[in-house]
Amino acid sequence: MPRADSGVRQPVPGPCSLVRVAQESRSCDGRTPVLRRGRAGFRGDVTWLMYLQDSTQKKMLGMQGREDLNGKAKGGLGADRVLSLKPVTRRDFLKVGGAGLAGTVLLGGAGCGVFEGGGQQEQGAGGGSKVFNDYYEGDIVDIVSTTTTDIYSFSILNNVMEGLYRLDKNTEPAPAQAKGVEISDDDITYTFTLRDRLRWSNGDPVVAENFRYAWLRAMGPDTAGDYSFILTDYIDGGAEFLAGDTDEGSVGLEAPDEKTLVVTLTKPAPFFLGLTSFPTYLPLNQEFTEQQGDQFGLNPDALVYNGPFTLTEFKPSSQAVLQKSQDYWDKDNVGVERVNVRIVKEDETALNLYEAGDLDVFALAGQYYNEFQDSPEFESSPYFSTFYLHFNAQDEAMDNLNIRKAIQIGYDRRIVADRILNDGSRPAVGFAPIGIAGPGGETFREATGDTLPAFDAGEARRLFEQGSEELGGAPPLTILVSDDDTSKDFGAFVQEELSKNLGADVKVTSLPFDALYERTNDKDYQISAYSWIGDYNDPMTFMDLWLSESGFNTVSFSNDRYDELISGAKAEPDNDRRMEMMAEAEKILLEENAAIGPISHGALARLEKPYLKNYVAHPYGAAAEYKPLRLEGK
Repeated sequence: MPRADSGVRQPVPGPCSLVRVAQESRSCDGRTPVLRRGRAGFRGDVTWLMYLQDSTQKKMLGMQGREDLNGKAKGGLGADRVLSLKPVTRRDFLKVGGAGLAGTVLLGGAGCGVFEGGGQQEQGAGGGSKVFNDYYEGDIVDIVSTTTTDIYSFSILNNVMEGLYRLDKNTEPAPAQAKGVEISDDDITYTFTLRDRLRWSNGDPVVAENFRYAWLRAMGPDTAGDYSFILTDYIDGGAEFLAGDTDEGSVGLEAPDEKTLVVTLTKPAPFFLGLTSFPTYLPLNQEFTEQQGDQFGLNPDALVYNGPFTLTEFKPSSQAVLQKSQDYWDKDNVGVERVNVRIVKEDETALNLYEAGDLDVFALAGQYYNEFQDSPEFESSPYFSTFYLHFNAQDEAMDNLNIRKAIQIGYDRRIVADRILNDGSRPAVGFAPIGIAGPGGETFREATGDTLPAFDAGEARRLFEQGSEELGGAPPLTILVSDDDTSKDFGAFVQEELSKNLGADVKVTSLPFDALYERTNDKDYQISAYSWIGDYNDPMTFMDLWLSESGFNTVSFSNDRYDELISGAKAEPDNDRRMEMMAEAEKILLEENAAIGPISHGALARLEKPYLKNYVAHPYGAAAEYKPLRLEGK
């Protein structure tokens, strides 16, 4: 899923992904966004290195914003050509933000000022508060599971709804609404059995048909959202149903009775159980959904819930309040009575709230990372997100291979990771992030190595001059970034570096993330920067974005060999072979075509109050996991 900046603040999920930015700024894009404090203004007579050392604000939330790419036109970039493709009517781009699933979340991060949900706090046994105060760094855009794509909405849905499986505190899929599953010997047919006495928040029983209905709605030619692919890529007959070539009876979904859901896949997918925890796989109460009509999901009363919490208050740009559900099957293992979520986009504001005791977590980056990394309240965890530059090949300059290559290697990614983000993020060495699953016992990055060319100012200048000659003159460059502090710091840095190293005329424009996402998805940009947060633990959640027909292909990349490799990897049963195919495809994407410019891989660094126990921020998908939380001694 998409996310605003490179960071990984999660509350996420990312799935966005990330998730933060997904988990980069959590990002968890996707994943899937970040927090900051006051910053020193840039002084033109001071070197960037000194500026970065002196800056008092830093935070990354990176890529994880999720985007709604429904119905956006696509083009194709490859061998320096632009193709005209048909409009997209499915998931268009998240993660990253983020976000997919592509945004960042920290289990903290948004909104500021006095919390509108009321100041009273519920008390549990022993007088300890049972209210968890979180924040997100971006708006909660869409709380309808079949259409949402942003990491913040993913995180809300992950806690007020529940799928067949749920990621546990170790980010492993565990039975949730389903008490178990039988998998056929060929790994194609999954037969799920639901638990007894499952209830929606309105008292209706949760039945297998609720899952079948929701999944068909998410794949329907007239109702599909941007994340339809996460179903149609794996469920037999789903792609044909989405295209309008068949009816729902041809889709590999059956609910022979109230407790049984039978799912037939097109090919083995070793991560499928994890997918059933993803927000697009959540159930819907058909009768209630259709009664609401076009009002469905617009406010807390226009939804019914089957998860650990219910949504009692919701203002997309300022707050959400989650209350423990008394109808949830496992309510005895839900540790807090209420979760208050603020939308807080400024790091300094968030830190002040944390220090005042009004937030229970704070996402760290930049100077804050240095300031607090030795604190006993410091915690860090992985985040599967990548912050990157999008190069719009429908723009004449970005359709030039040498110009793209020049920008890709024209600034030092180490400075971005270590001094601007400064939250545990690592300089990008490919597109798939550090830590994501690979062949055997290795991660994908360990097995594949670096596929992203290193910073080289001299070579970057040569390539830019060559590309400028091919274009008949040096093209001006315009980079769009999110309006959070970290993204703006990145924009100022890359503007300075590309101007110096390439001799380019560079302009940077900051926008609210939703506007950035919309501009990018509409192909109304030249260069943009945000994160993608992984939707599940496999490189495919990053690599299939760039298929020619992908709704998330915001850069109009099109390469026949890339399509062949990724489509083949989706159908390949041998895991080692499919990893080799994705590794070759990543080299085509980055080394040969410079279709995008990865910047950093995310991490999730934060402060946690000492009384906070079992805090979980998943490295992919919906990052925020409130069910296991405990507040001891608050």
